[in-house]
Amino acid sequence: MADSIVQLTVADTEKLQTISRETFQDTFGAYNTDDDMEWYLNNELSLKRLQGQLENAHSFFYFLKQNGQVVGYLKLNINDAQSEDQGGDALEVERIYVRPDYKRLGYGRQLMDFAIKRAYQLDKKFVWLGVWEYNHAAQKFYEALGFTQFDDHLFTLGGARQRDVLMRKELRV
Repeated sequence: MADSIVQLTVADTEKLQTISRETFQDTFGAYNTDDDMEWYLNNELSLKRLQGQLENAHSFFYFLKQNGQVVGYLKLNINDAQSEDQGGDALEVERIYVRPDYKRLGYGRQLMDFAIKRAYQLDKKFVWLGVWEYNHAAQKFYEALGFTQFDDHLFTLGGARQRDVLMRKELRV
């Protein structure tokens, strides 16, 4: 297991961009056109956009580290930072990524456990997330953690419109 989870600040913007671009490309590059991927990486994961998200008081980024190396990262949103309005009782896991060499070693589970812990600390009643409809492995992973589907939404990646399944986990209060 990783030895630390650290919250990011604006000073971490370039490091965040590096891992964001690497993990997004690794996860979705084979399923999208080069033009759509280039658009997403250059717009949604630009330094300016990421810095703005880091400055948002309702968004929280974390690095998962093992022996000083960043192995994954997490983005959590509350209140008006959520990508879909789920109200004040919700915590959104907007991004959860593990670097390719560290997948299937329990790091994703460690990040989700941390997200759920943060939801309790923030007095939220449920955690929710969106997952690409064709990412069946991720859906099974979330189901094993107690998430269930409650809706869906469109995710635009360049010129492509894709469907995300929305899943949520109720927290015991």
